[in-house]
Amino acid sequence: MKNEKSIQVLGAFGTKAKGFGTTSFLVNPTTAIDAGNLLDALEERSIEIENIYLTHSHLDHIVDIAYILDNYFSLRTKTLNIMGLPETIEAVKESFLNDTIWPDFSTIKLYGKDEMVIKYIEIKEGEVYQISEDETITPFLTDHTVASCGYIYTKENNSIMITADTYSLENVQKIIENDKCITSLILECSFSNNMKELAIESKHLTSELLFEQLNKFQRDDFSLYINHIKPTYREKIYSEIEDFKGKWKPKVLNDKDFITF
Repeated sequence: MKNEKSIQVLGAFGTKAKGFGTTSFLVNPTTAIDAGNLLDALEERSIEIENIYLTHSHLDHIVDIAYILDNYFSLRTKTLNIMGLPETIEAVKESFLNDTIWPDFSTIKLYGKDEMVIKYIEIKEGEVYQISEDETITPFLTDHTVASCGYIYTKENNSIMITADTYSLENVQKIIENDKCITSLILECSFSNNMKELAIESKHLTSELLFEQLNKFQRDDFSLYINHIKPTYREKIYSEIEDFKGKWKPKVLNDKDFITF
C-alpha cells in the first residue's frame, strides 16, 4: 500500500467499459471490499487476496471473484473468504458460483491441498470484524434494490466510510455524525440529473439528489469522494457535480487512485 493509512481504488465506476473498472477497493494486501475490478488491477497479485467483503450481490461488485480464481487457480495457496450479508452470500451461491453460471468453488479443493478454494462467511450489521492487529471493518446497512451494506474501515483510530450503491443517506448521516473517527466518506453518483426517475427507481443518486441530502449533514469536516459514475455520462455528471456541490469539495475517484485518511 502507498501510505500506512490509505486504501487503493481498484475500480471506481458504475459499469464496465474500456478503460473503466467497476467497484473494488484494496484496504490492505490481503483484503478487498467488492470485486468489480480485481483481475485487471492486480493481475497475479490477486492470489494474495484472502478476504473479500461484498457490499451486495450485483454483478459489477462480484464479477472478478470468478476470474481471479479461474486465471490463477494453480497459484492460490489459501482459501478465499467471501464475506457478506446473508442475502448476498445466498445470491452468490445460488445465482453465480453455482455450477451453472460458473463453477462452485466452495466444493473444489485448492490445487494440491485439502482446503476448499472458497469459504462463505455471513456477516452482521454493526459487528466489528478484526482484520489485523490494528485494522477493523464494520458493515452498516445501505438503501439499495437488494440487501446491501457499506463498510467502515478503521486503522489506528482513523476511519473511512464506503457506502457503495445507495439512495438514502439517512443511516450514513446518523453514523458519521456520531463517529468523529470517520475522516473520509465515499459516496456514489451514478446518473446525470435528467435521469432522476431512473436513479430513484434503481436506488442510485444523481448529483442533485446527492448534495440535497449532504446539505442536511451537521458535519462537514471530512474528505468527500465520489465514485460509481457511469462512464457514458461522466462528462455531464462531472459538470453537474460542479453545479451542485456548494460548500463541499468533492474529489471524483478514478481507477488506481489512493485515498489517505
